[in-house]
Amino acid sequence: MKGLEISFRDMEHSDAIEHQIREKADRLTDLFDNITGIRAVVAIPHNHSQKGKIAHISLEVGIPGELIAITHDHHDKHEHENLYVALRDAFEKAQRKISKIQNKRIDSRRRVH
Repeated sequence: MKGLEISFRDMEHSDAIEHQIREKADRLTDLFDNITGIRAVVAIPHNHSQKGKIAHISLEVGIPGELIAITHDHHDKHEHENLYVALRDAFEKAQRKISKIQNKRIDSRRRVH
């Protein structure tokens, strides 16, 4: 997809993770054709607890007139030690947020007419 920016922090670049992000971004833009860009940041910060390293996924999704920020910082979500699960959850949250915003916009247009 055009307008996709992917960054990795506190970890090595992963072609597999980048491919997964590109697929999920493509699906999101298939659902919502008015997306102007997506910025994804993948990080596995150094944790000082007994838990494994929890993945942090941040997304910024641009739609006309709005920038939707998804910050998936779930220190307590043990399943987010799996980067693929964390990615899935972040993109699902983005989809729900975009859908909610678009439904509000449709409802407000209906009330005007």
